[in-house]
Amino acid sequence: MVYLGARGNTQSQMEKVLHFDNVTEVGNAIDSQCGSSEYIHNSLKDLLSDIARRNASYSLEIADKLYIEKTYPVVPEYLKCAKKFYRAELEEVNFKTAAEEAKQLINSWVEKETDGKIRNFLEPDSVDLDTVLVLVNAVYFKGIWKTAFKEEDTQEFPFSVTKQETKPVQMMCQNSTFKVAEVTEEKIKILELPYASGELSMLVLLPDDISDLEKLEDKISFEKLKEWTSPNVMERKRVKVYLPRMKMEEKIKLPPVLKALGLTDLFSPSADLSGISSQKSLKISEAIHKAYMEVNEEGTEATGSEEVTADIKRSSEFEEFKADHPFLFLIKHNPTDIILFFGKYCSP
Repeated sequence: MVYLGARGNTQSQMEKVLHFDNVTEVGNAIDSQCGSSEYIHNSLKDLLSDIARRNASYSLEIADKLYIEKTYPVVPEYLKCAKKFYRAELEEVNFKTAAEEAKQLINSWVEKETDGKIRNFLEPDSVDLDTVLVLVNAVYFKGIWKTAFKEEDTQEFPFSVTKQETKPVQMMCQNSTFKVAEVTEEKIKILELPYASGELSMLVLLPDDISDLEKLEDKISFEKLKEWTSPNVMERKRVKVYLPRMKMEEKIKLPPVLKALGLTDLFSPSADLSGISSQKSLKISEAIHKAYMEVNEEGTEATGSEEVTADIKRSSEFEEFKADHPFLFLIKHNPTDIILFFGKYCSP
């Protein structure tokens, strides 16, 4: 949404950091009222429409909005294009003389857009009279498993935070058939838990050793993940799964992260956001991403409604996958291979 209004060197920096400069269609782009990168915006529009459908079997609420100081004139074409591609708006607010009211307005909007799950999005003093442009991005996710966990099977279990410390956690449990992999050279086990309809899956990456999560974080990449979860590595087996019930909330201030990647102009007086406003001093004052997700027992099928397929690795015993120490997890959109969430669970 910000890229839509970026021009000059600011646009070039964003293209490099976001790897849009590798998209061949950008070089052949023709200027339109929405800038010279309409192909990228159309592609992102299609992707967002696909993963955040209203009739999906999961809840994925994405709240995107820009808030601009009302004394900055807004380019009318920008408003049309933001709505066209991102179903998003730019709202004029009074940061100069009513920053607290602007903050409350932003917080109320985020809370409403995420069904009350994300509250107090902006902290006290996060905006002031010098604020000119704030980027808001909030994401809420809750999926329904293809195979439910039974609530009565959820019990308190010790979770090993370190080799010396444990904490109690509500551990869900079920016996069913899932795809699993044991990547022996990396000393990790991988479990795929499909959500209803099969469009999304959770992948759990569990190090063999309690203290090896950091090693896994250092090694992992998109290419490695593809390799570890390829069809010739993952096998469908009978598995006894232990997974903590989770509610996770994370807030990230984006400027330090993006500056470290090389996106510096956007947050400085050098910013060229002339596609948003003709006033030259416009820059991003604050950009915040907040994510909230829930993992519980809810599913569409009762445990035990096992698929009868030829590729199941038959055994009289259930293999155990017990996520009782720190692990990585991700939510993947299977049709596109897009990773919607990536996180780690280290402590209840």
